[in-house]
Amino acid sequence: MAETIYDVAVIGAGPAGTQAAVSASHQMRHVLVLHSGKVSFSRGRAYWSKSVEIEDAPVFPGIIGPHFAKELMKWMESRPVVDFMLGSEKRKTGIEICDGLVQKLTRNGDLFELQASTKTLKQNTPLEVTCFKSRTVVVAAGFDDKWPDIEFEAGEERLYKQYATVFRYAGNKKGWHVCIRCDGHLHVNEHLALLGVGDYIYEAAIGAQDFTDKITILTNGRPHGMSPSVLEQVKARKINIIETEIKRHIGEKTDLLGFEMVDGTELFFHGFLVDEGLIPNTKFLEGWDYQKDEEGLIVANEDMQMLDSNGEPIPGLFAAGDIISGERNLIATAFALGQEAGLSASDSLRRWHFPH
Repeated sequence: MAETIYDVAVIGAGPAGTQAAVSASHQMRHVLVLHSGKVSFSRGRAYWSKSVEIEDAPVFPGIIGPHFAKELMKWMESRPVVDFMLGSEKRKTGIEICDGLVQKLTRNGDLFELQASTKTLKQNTPLEVTCFKSRTVVVAAGFDDKWPDIEFEAGEERLYKQYATVFRYAGNKKGWHVCIRCDGHLHVNEHLALLGVGDYIYEAAIGAQDFTDKITILTNGRPHGMSPSVLEQVKARKINIIETEIKRHIGEKTDLLGFEMVDGTELFFHGFLVDEGLIPNTKFLEGWDYQKDEEGLIVANEDMQMLDSNGEPIPGLFAAGDIISGERNLIATAFALGQEAGLSASDSLRRWHFPH
């Protein structure tokens, strides 16, 4: 059998990756989508943090995160790979979805090679790696949020079980939130606890003021780290800062109610938001010369093409979604960026272009 060479390979199957794949297939391209969910058990913000309804996503109003993920998959599956003739040339169009966590991305001549582990990751078990080839690549892998070290143990199984219930799962709006724009409306005039340090956490407080004036900042045992001007405004706004370390969560089933502190006191709140920073899912780009911001998010041009350190577009390499620097981390934004990346990747494959 002839080796499959895809027109567009999309890394990630969230809103941005799905839209990029659909848009490229709509331009008659043969698209591969590498979806890491079943391999790494990683879930993007739109999924795990949203068992309450997503109210501001286009096309999917009133849907919850787990259902949203399934609908995105159905959308891609509605465009299966088929053969068609363009003049006298036989081509393929449509979307092929593969469970795969990309480990390494390299370029070999005019083609990209994507090495991906395609079986569930297990401790002390070698990776099962498959190599895919594509003419262009759209990076839509998103990022993981950093999490506080409350009741943390290094054992992966314990960490997963805890975060899957009270800590990381907003079962009925009573869990950790990570986006004040997405979930602030769930706590209008209620007391919000914001966990983080530095001027960064005050940005969340600035957003929280749209919903409530009852705000407390928790640092979990660390100095607050705020600049003098920010600290002055925090005090003027009567935002309380508590620097005591948190000992454990206080919860009831999937409801997070508050915390027990190391000094024995207990604190209770209506809503909880954590902002400890993020970890871009870009390990597979190690060795590439590309621009990124101080958080590691990718810098792209207006066509969503990645840029090298000199500001020049990297041929065939595009990015979209939460992984993009300077864009809002919202589902609607991810769709828009995904469409631009999918169309740009598709356009780059045209045989002839407007004369220079």
